[in-house]
Amino acid sequence: MIINRGQIARDKLEKLQNGQTVFVDSPEIIDRLRKYITEYQLDVVEDVTDRGTWFIPKENEDK
Repeated sequence: MIINRGQIARDKLEKLQNGQTVFVDSPEIIDRLRKYITEYQLDVVEDVTDRGTWFIPKENEDK
């Protein structure tokens, strides 16, 4: 079975864009997701644990 890490990162990005929190435990996917977050200028909080990283979208204050 081939695992497409780029697709996994894009799927996680889509969830972040929809306001969902995502968890990633692969260093390669974490790096790709950070790149996408910067590219799309998303406002997220990273909670780094010993098992992986949580990416939590920040609430928009203009709601």
